[in-house]
Amino acid sequence: MQTRRRRNSDVIITNIRYPATAALVLACVAMNASALAFHSVRQPSSTSTLFRTLRSSDGQCSIGHAAQSRYSRIDTRDGAHGSSTACRMSTPISSTMSHADLAVRLDTPILNPTRPVASNYMLKSIMAVLVSDVFKTACVAFIIAFLVTFIGKSSKQISRNLLRPIANSISHTFKIIQGTFSRMIDTMAQSKETEGIPLEFDGKDGWGVCTLESKMDLGRSSYVQYDFKLPDPDNTLPLTLGQKLMLCCLDSSDNVSKKSYYVFSPKKSRGFFSIVAPKNPPKPEEREAAKRRAKGEGDFSQVLSKELEVGDEIALQPGQNTLDYKGEYLPVTDMVYFAAGDGIVPVIDQVKSVLPAGSSSVKGVSVVWTNKEEKDFDVAIATLEDEYFKYSTKLAVSCIVDEEEGGTFDENEEVAEAVPDFNPGTMAVISGDKTFMKSAYLVLQGKGYPDNCLCFLPDE
Repeated sequence: MQTRRRRNSDVIITNIRYPATAALVLACVAMNASALAFHSVRQPSSTSTLFRTLRSSDGQCSIGHAAQSRYSRIDTRDGAHGSSTACRMSTPISSTMSHADLAVRLDTPILNPTRPVASNYMLKSIMAVLVSDVFKTACVAFIIAFLVTFIGKSSKQISRNLLRPIANSISHTFKIIQGTFSRMIDTMAQSKETEGIPLEFDGKDGWGVCTLESKMDLGRSSYVQYDFKLPDPDNTLPLTLGQKLMLCCLDSSDNVSKKSYYVFSPKKSRGFFSIVAPKNPPKPEEREAAKRRAKGEGDFSQVLSKELEVGDEIALQPGQNTLDYKGEYLPVTDMVYFAAGDGIVPVIDQVKSVLPAGSSSVKGVSVVWTNKEEKDFDVAIATLEDEYFKYSTKLAVSCIVDEEEGGTFDENEEVAEAVPDFNPGTMAVISGDKTFMKSAYLVLQGKGYPDNCLCFLPDE
């Protein structure tokens, strides 16, 4: 029980946590009150009034009652003799009538002062309580309080077992409808979209220039999105599907640092592009770092994380094309993407490219994405969800937390269930670090995938 005081008055408001108990107490009090009320009405007085009948010599009768009002009319019926007498008191008992003229005798009292039988008395008392308005009100209050208490305690379970599935189903249906409209809008926008200006790569080795515009944490994940500005607002990157982009700059020791990345922004983005990299990339071993320094090479991952500031310029050029299918099953009708960590970045670009109707021969896409921690799905889970609701009949997405990321998936039943078996016309793409690629390769081999139907997107 919690008690609080209103600020605007001296009334104490009591909030009872168990209203059913309070109603039961109220019912008991009502029963006792009704019983007492009935007892006070039905219990005969210990000082019952003695009724006397005084018969006069001339046949008239007067009736005296110690507590009777001055003028009253009493009708009495003598059940024993079957007679009825109407008596009117014209004067009080203390009349001046002569006592010598009256023949006085005691007769049977008009009201029999006998006590009621105990069993009948108790039964009538109980019946009076049961039919009383106070008892009925208490019963109704008890039932209402019991229902409120029961519903309050079971509301979570009812919500979980009944309401939540219904709400999820309604939400799922609404998102699919929303995704369908979004897909239609995308189709109309693509038909009206004009081509941008491809970025030109000058110089002997074909380098271009860009400027770091912003850094942004990707949700709760351990990754950061880096946005780079291109020289012209209409510039686009002339990259093919699965092609990397090489970035290059000098570190604080004037060592040349460079690394290839898959582009995270949409392929047709104008005036900018984005990449994803770890917040705290692992440092190379001292021996390897010494070899790099001896060659005048730096570690671009460390430069990007620790040294590069917004507004700094870096060089860029098209990198290696890693998407290559060598299988004999043509056309490709199904795609299976098996990714880990930020290996999902090139997968997003490819999924968006093959799903739209008429864009490819692909009829079905499966994405299996594993992470060591659940928070790292924040990198692209929203994007995958949007694509799923746009193409719910073509796209299947499985996000699996694997604490042994980089190890084997032999004992992971979720991975084994999510990866489909090989069928002719299926192409599988593995995207992640080298350790993950080895484990994913063994899983796909066990599912019957030939080597020439596999493609590797390395994260160097």
